[in-house]
Amino acid sequence: MKRKHVWQRFMALCLAMVLVLGLSACGGKSEGEEAKPQGETAGTTEGEGTGGGEDKVTIRWVAAGWSMNDKANKIIQKWNEIHPEVEVEYIELSSSVDETFLANLDTMISGGEVVDVVYLEQSDIYKRAISGGVLPMDEYIQAAGDDYEDMYGSLAVKMFSYDGHVIGVPYAGNTFKVFYNKTMTDAANIQIPENWSYEEFLETAKKLNDPENGVYGCVWPFNWADTVHIMAENSGWSMIKEQEDGTIAPNFDDEILKKCMQDLYNLSAVDKVSPDLATIKAESLNRRWALANQQAAMIVDGPYTLVYLQNYMYDDPGAGELEFELGVTNIPYMDENGKDVSYYRVNAGFYIPKSSAHPAEAYEFEKFVCNYCAEEGANYMPVFKDADMKLATKTFTEYTAADGEQHTEVYSQEVAEGAVAVDFESHLVRYNYNPEYADKVSLMTTLYDEQYALFMNGEMEIDDWVSMMQEMGAMELSNAN
Repeated sequence: MKRKHVWQRFMALCLAMVLVLGLSACGGKSEGEEAKPQGETAGTTEGEGTGGGEDKVTIRWVAAGWSMNDKANKIIQKWNEIHPEVEVEYIELSSSVDETFLANLDTMISGGEVVDVVYLEQSDIYKRAISGGVLPMDEYIQAAGDDYEDMYGSLAVKMFSYDGHVIGVPYAGNTFKVFYNKTMTDAANIQIPENWSYEEFLETAKKLNDPENGVYGCVWPFNWADTVHIMAENSGWSMIKEQEDGTIAPNFDDEILKKCMQDLYNLSAVDKVSPDLATIKAESLNRRWALANQQAAMIVDGPYTLVYLQNYMYDDPGAGELEFELGVTNIPYMDENGKDVSYYRVNAGFYIPKSSAHPAEAYEFEKFVCNYCAEEGANYMPVFKDADMKLATKTFTEYTAADGEQHTEVYSQEVAEGAVAVDFESHLVRYNYNPEYADKVSLMTTLYDEQYALFMNGEMEIDDWVSMMQEMGAMELSNAN
């Protein structure tokens, strides 16, 4: 963000008094210097504004689940310490963002109720932008002197832009990692690299595999469909492809996907170093529990693994702390195309509905939550590039058990930050993902989730499965059009 000269700030305040409209300059990137939001005339009554001092502006924040652990109140209290002139009214419609929540939100907005701030998944924000329900943020970003890409990166620009306009402020991202028993790898004199090939991963799993003692070399969570095509996406595969005539077709016949799925099928069926899909489902095998109990040397998972293990250690009767050192590294790459690519996506963020009465203040509040409230919001993977990662990952290193006992240094800072680190360019940026195709990708993703088990369970050969998916996918896309 850009600083303004003191004289410019003084002149801006003078002008604000004349217009009865409080303007304040945008401060630096440190929390204490965060700018007060700019005033906005829409929806105000005489005397209102953010800097006039006579009446306070109230913005309405509608969300789901932010009352859990008092997150919303903590954030609002922190905001009010810096912005006492702008009150925030929090309205919780549900404990989670589901179809009921989205329907109730749309009912509020269509019924004429003022809603200034909403938190949703990126895909839901994008759908609302397409339907014309999202207020572009460009003028508020410009007025604040913010460099959006500098704050949030090129992926956020791609994911939160529509029709040439910025439509949201990115809050949380997500990735996948390999978590492993470092005590076990050290004992086997195995050094886990930060960037490794699938062949290296497989050889490591074979060395650590110990069926006689009930230890899997790894647990690849085949019951989580996303993980079955991680490596393919990192190598450039996508659910859909644009054909020469401009039409969109399913992309299940791509050799990259075929190789990825065949390698992972062999991981259990041929190499026998991971439980297969049928075993995972039949035994309700929890990969995180298996790692905690040293029944798996490595698991593929998201950063939430660390939260699960905390609950297991301190709130599961009889569990206790891990009896080994935990390590974390990157997902293996399948080929050279995926070597320096991170599986990373922006999951969710905030937008301003067109019903907002105070969009300038709404933008400032959304930016404040995304940039400076990772700890209060328990957001361990903020998109904000200058986020304090020690504070963001405090939810990993410190834990309050159900009995109130405080636990510190649960994991090393290296492990805590390693679980959320994005070491390379996101696969979505590397391969120029187009968010305008999100609906079509969503259709193919749903189809994949419903049908991938036919191959992973050994019921179909890969080529037969691919032919079936191409036919079904074409039909789905045709019906959608």
